[in-house]
Amino acid sequence: MKLELQNKLAEAYPKIFKNVGGHPMVTCMAWGIECNDGWYDLLDTLCYTMQRHCNVTNTRYIIETDKYEFVEEGDPEYVQVVAAQVKEKLGTLRFYTDGGDASTEAMIELAEAMSGRICELCGSPAKTSRDSGWWHTTCDACNKRIRLERQGWKSGSAEEFLEVARDTLSQEVSQDAQLRKGLQEAKQGKFSKTPPKIKPTTKKKKKK
Repeated sequence: MKLELQNKLAEAYPKIFKNVGGHPMVTCMAWGIECNDGWYDLLDTLCYTMQRHCNVTNTRYIIETDKYEFVEEGDPEYVQVVAAQVKEKLGTLRFYTDGGDASTEAMIELAEAMSGRICELCGSPAKTSRDSGWWHTTCDACNKRIRLERQGWKSGSAEEFLEVARDTLSQEVSQDAQLRKGLQEAKQGKFSKTPPKIKPTTKKKKKK
């Protein structure tokens, strides 16, 4: 994920992403969020829901004083999700955590399932498929771009390549149509003012 988007998540949910940028010998979050930008909104929604649940869980009402108090960190009843590793695996999201409870686990399972319907690259509706031995969740447009890049298209964008390919195909179809029309007119004894250019062929003379 782009550093800009990763930083936005870390700033919005500092308790969940407190290990981002930590030492690689201590946490896998040292490498940051290891998925593409298309899942940013999904992660944002997941973290918002989990942190809200933790905040509510860590607030308890005291009947005797008729007041609310917060459960402090270190208390056995304290609940807080901390991201241990966030990445893509087999085409879908994996969100490994320390802490949390059954509710946060259910939220994560739902988000991981939903990632199989969201393009990891652009966030459009998509489906998980296998290509060249790798599982990925991408939309049709991103699939085309990936295939073009694998074919060696590096000098321009996929849109430029598709435009060139489309124009070339259109020209070939047009030339083929003109050729067919000219041949049809010739069979009917008609001759076009601009006959198609056909490469002459030479026949071998039969030996007597």
